[in-house]
Amino acid sequence: MANMQATKTPMPEQDPNVRNKNFKEVTLGYTAEMAINEAKRCLQCKKPHCVEGCPVNIHIPEFIHEVAEGNFEKAYEIITDTNALPALSGRVCPQETQCESKCVRGNKGEPVAIGRLERFVADWYRENINAMPKKAESNGIKVAVVGSGPSGLTCASLLAKKGYAVSLFEALHTAGGVLVYGIPEFRLPKTIVQKEIDKLISNLQLVRFVPTLAGVGTTLTYRVRLRGRVHRLRRRSSDVHAHPRRIPQGRLLGK
Repeated sequence: MANMQATKTPMPEQDPNVRNKNFKEVTLGYTAEMAINEAKRCLQCKKPHCVEGCPVNIHIPEFIHEVAEGNFEKAYEIITDTNALPALSGRVCPQETQCESKCVRGNKGEPVAIGRLERFVADWYRENINAMPKKAESNGIKVAVVGSGPSGLTCASLLAKKGYAVSLFEALHTAGGVLVYGIPEFRLPKTIVQKEIDKLISNLQLVRFVPTLAGVGTTLTYRVRLRGRVHRLRRRSSDVHAHPRRIPQGRLLGK
């Protein structure tokens, strides 16, 4: 039976007088009972506009239906069919302007808490099952992905599932990009980020992380004089390393 509650099921948080003394994650996540209660708010629309609002087109009604039935493992399988990092996107993806903004429950009340449910499913799976993904049969083709941020990790995961041997090149010491270096701990715990990345790199066994520490993916700005006028030209450093003869004749800004 559908839950016609007009508002989202509240998610527990650290007490303000506690969280002002630590840098731990503020939101604590749903319990199984809370998740099931919230999942029952979904009307299972025949034309789910929430899927259209999702950048990776997660099968949202399907995974929420499984949550409502208590089939959390099946819900995880549905999510990860199109999303490689559910524990991360469930926390920091702007659902309020994407999938949840399209939810019809939002016309008369609050939309279904899709992000909170996605986070719950990912956390439940990690804490209760955490099985290794099946290694795809290698197709013998090697692929390099430059940058190990969310896009690079997702690309590497999808390629690895198709049998490609992927090398992830990263300029910094740790994979993750903005997930590691740009989002504070109380919003996205680094331990969760690392566990997601470790599962991708270690368990798929077709993804290799290569910290180059050489500015791969960064941008260089040149000042170039053309026809008597000074122009600024930006080139990725990977272009400069790969094609040294293509470096424009000019001087680096600030030099």
